[in-house]
Amino acid sequence: MASRNPAPGRVRRKAAPSPFNAALEPIDFPLPPAVAEGVGRIIARHSYLEWVLGQVLYSLLEISIKQGRKVVQRPDPRQYVAAVEGLFAFHRIETRFDFAALGRRIEAADGVRDALAHSVFMRDVNARAARVHLVRGSWAIGIADESVRRDTWPDAPVVDAALLTEMRDRVERAVAGAEKLRAETDRRLRRLHEGRRTDPRLNRRGKR
Repeated sequence: MASRNPAPGRVRRKAAPSPFNAALEPIDFPLPPAVAEGVGRIIARHSYLEWVLGQVLYSLLEISIKQGRKVVQRPDPRQYVAAVEGLFAFHRIETRFDFAALGRRIEAADGVRDALAHSVFMRDVNARAARVHLVRGSWAIGIADESVRRDTWPDAPVVDAALLTEMRDRVERAVAGAEKLRAETDRRLRRLHEGRRTDPRLNRRGKR
């Protein structure tokens, strides 16, 4: 009787199961109202976050909103906080604001925005429950490998109330940090402008 053992030098390996559910198909009709509403609210709050961050940058650059929209594009989170911190130093504004923490919050919020705006909403055609899955799209291209590892982003998470709440909380934390930075910036700049009116040494524009 012939032996069934593999030949010397050969190692029989089991095929690794595919992590992607082949039964998932793109949703080509309107999302369920609860999902659509939740996604829309998160995207809207991220848009507000962008607006607040822009106001801070325009104020420190001492340009109008109209000028800022024409010539300034918000850099990535780390570059943004570095730029703002540098402008604080330029204006000789001392602060204890935690710029590094804000940068991390903005990164998390941007990740949520990218996931919702550039991924594909799909459904499992073999499942009885009408659940919506989020499948990562091309938004990860160009981002460092550490930020898109499989253990940090499930292949097809279900878009339910728990996931939307977690995503909304990430954006809200960034909004809270950005609003705090804006309040700090406005307060410090008001004090600086008042000083310029009474002390010519603080008015750099008047120097030749």
